Amino acid sequence: MRGALWRLHRVLPRASGRRIPRIVRAAQRPLSTGLHEATREEDVQLRDAFDLPTQTTLGSAWFQQGQPTGLLMESRFVSPKSFRQSGQEAMAEAATLVERVLGAQTHARRRQVVKCLDQLSDALCRVMDVAELVRQVHPDSSWQAAAEEVYGGMLEYMNGLNTHVGLYAKLVEVMDDPVIAADLSPVEREVALSFRRDFERSGIHLATTAHARFVELSSRIHDQSREFLRSQALAPAGGAVPVPVDQLRSLPAPVVMEILQAFPSRKRSDGVTVVDIVPDDYAAQYILRDCEDAGVREAVFRAWQHGAPSAVQALEGLLDDRLALARTVGFESFAHMTLDDKMAKSPEHVDGFLRGLATQAQPQWDAVARALHRTRSRTQPAQLSALQPWDRDYWVNRQQMGLGALPQLAEYFSLGRVVLGLSRVFARLYGVTLRAAMPQPGEIWHPEVRKLEVVDENGRLLGLVYCDVFARDSKAHVGAAHFTARCARRVDDDVGAATVDAGSTVVERDGMRFQLPVVVLICNFPAPEPGAPPLLSWGNLETIFHEMGHAMHSMLGQNGFHNVAGTRCPVDFVELPSVLMEHFARSPHALALFASHFKTGAPLPPELLRQRARRRQRYAALDLHAQLFMSALDQRYHAAALDPEGAGRPGWSTQVLARVHADPMFGCGPGHALFGHVENTRWQARFTHLVGYGASYYSYLLDRVLAGRIWDRVFQGDHPSEQSARDPLNRDAGERLRSELLRWGGGRNPWTCLAAVLDNGSTSHREIEAISRGNRQAMLTVGTWRLPDM
Repeated sequence: MRGALWRLHRVLPRASGRRIPRIVRAAQRPLSTGLHEATREEDVQLRDAFDLPTQTTLGSAWFQQGQPTGLLMESRFVSPKSFRQSGQEAMAEAATLVERVLGAQTHARRRQVVKCLDQLSDALCRVMDVAELVRQVHPDSSWQAAAEEVYGGMLEYMNGLNTHVGLYAKLVEVMDDPVIAADLSPVEREVALSFRRDFERSGIHLATTAHARFVELSSRIHDQSREFLRSQALAPAGGAVPVPVDQLRSLPAPVVMEILQAFPSRKRSDGVTVVDIVPDDYAAQYILRDCEDAGVREAVFRAWQHGAPSAVQALEGLLDDRLALARTVGFESFAHMTLDDKMAKSPEHVDGFLRGLATQAQPQWDAVARALHRTRSRTQPAQLSALQPWDRDYWVNRQQMGLGALPQLAEYFSLGRVVLGLSRVFARLYGVTLRAAMPQPGEIWHPEVRKLEVVDENGRLLGLVYCDVFARDSKAHVGAAHFTARCARRVDDDVGAATVDAGSTVVERDGMRFQLPVVVLICNFPAPEPGAPPLLSWGNLETIFHEMGHAMHSMLGQNGFHNVAGTRCPVDFVELPSVLMEHFARSPHALALFASHFKTGAPLPPELLRQRARRRQRYAALDLHAQLFMSALDQRYHAAALDPEGAGRPGWSTQVLARVHADPMFGCGPGHALFGHVENTRWQARFTHLVGYGASYYSYLLDRVLAGRIWDRVFQGDHPSEQSARDPLNRDAGERLRSELLRWGGGRNPWTCLAAVLDNGSTSHREIEAISRGNRQAMLTVGTWRLPDM
């Protein structure tokens, strides 16, 4: 288990890198200009850094030539050999700090203990987090091998620190000293509390026998998690489904070709040619969406959702061991242990929140079900049976086809224009802009990586963002991710000698020195067509806005401490800033800053945006239902009583799955089986989020609702109509969000941050008080707030 001292995440001179030189830019020059077009030289450079072909901007010459300056501007990371050495140096620095903590006897030395632990954690994370990044994205196998070695060795060392009784005892001694406790700043107190909680979650306070049991269970949980994830690569357990070739004709032609190439075909005795399809995600989703034969859809659905017995066995072992682990350290359930330091506080609070949302959404779900029934009745009037789960995608697609195809908007969203738009949004909200910079040799790992400086309106450098956004074979399929390579941390009051490179990674601010924050954004966007800029789909537009929301949290969340900087905050709070940025991606006011046709420069027609918004709202209930169902199932699986009727019997997780499906709040309501359980299927075998988000899957839903409330009450005004909506690009609103929420990172109670942001006169004093308490009533109140897109 990750513990106290490591959690994976995932004024200096104006130039931390060289400005991009003026180069040939005629290729994509638009025919018209306006607010949405780049006019200033720095805007043009920013746009062209992403829109022009790689070889004409940040090309291989800069990637290869010259004396390496170090990966991510870290002078220790110049080669695989030096990277290995940096791991040894980090552990040596940590060992020195450990000795200082253990030897702290005087009041002055004991007062430095929290600072020492934070400094120790930062020393290790600055190498480990980069090692994790290198493992995922670096194309050079020698670098990957070095990263694997460094990561493994440091993880073993870290696990020893996380169970170091002496460190824990000294921290408790300091926190229990009334003189020192009274002298800790509020942020420092949060840092100390986070260390203490994580130590205790590592079972450090247990007696010898109980601690041995804790270690055994932790090892088994690790093994069961790996086995569960490994089972996802196995062929679907439902076997092959013989599908007549004629039934594939309604699928897109390229999909049919891939299916015919992937699976064997044969002639049956009746002369019909069939394809024996073992349904994987790709084939199943297209067949369920496009195949006209309900019998084929049902057979494919059952085979696809059959669930590998080995996956179910691993999952049930994982859930059993998590419950035992939680009880070993004194919690009623794994959910109680997980939620103890989150916004939700307890599984009972989560349940109240989820049921509040479900109550709001019930009419929309029923309306969707009735509309789908009507669509089928018009096409197949003789069909009187209830729609089944394998009918849902097909009839949704038929309904959408009747509404007409959605407009394709990618030509208005070249990647360079989108990044320029983000810079303009941040300028309006926070007085902060993005500036393209030329990386030094050895600073990036691939010529497609782009380097951005984040600067304030006085030209001061706040941090660096590296963007690695295109899919490639040498890159792990991690989806979209935000890696914190270095946190903003105050370093002028460091204890003893440190490895922070003052020459390039430290900034001066208000008479103090801070480590320069560095983040890396990873996406897997399709590579651009030759001669054209990268064009983003609507989904990818929202993705980059979302990930940049995380990046800005890291840039502005500078509270002086590593362990609570930026995105190092509770898991059910961390998505709030990034989900809020998705609202800006859909805002006509924000889109007007950049959305223009990559060839003509014509602005995005408002009617196309309205069409997409209407379609999104029409089917939002389906997405919400899926999220609520998975959140409720996650909570049931991590409850105190996993299965009171069949505890310990193989297959109990399927019984729990069926009961959640039968709950009208989260599964199928009376009168239809659209979201019901299908006998002899085990969907939970595919629910891989249970590994990384056990008992906290609800977090994204919670942050969606919180972000929606802030959007309504702070940026847009409550329930704005399209005609009366005010411009959300409001500096006062942005500064409120920055000062009351973003700048604190994890150094302040999230409920306090939320209440302070909303306390702008548009929310009643009574509701603000209720929210600030962060108790059961606060979660119930949030469950009554307006659902985004509903």
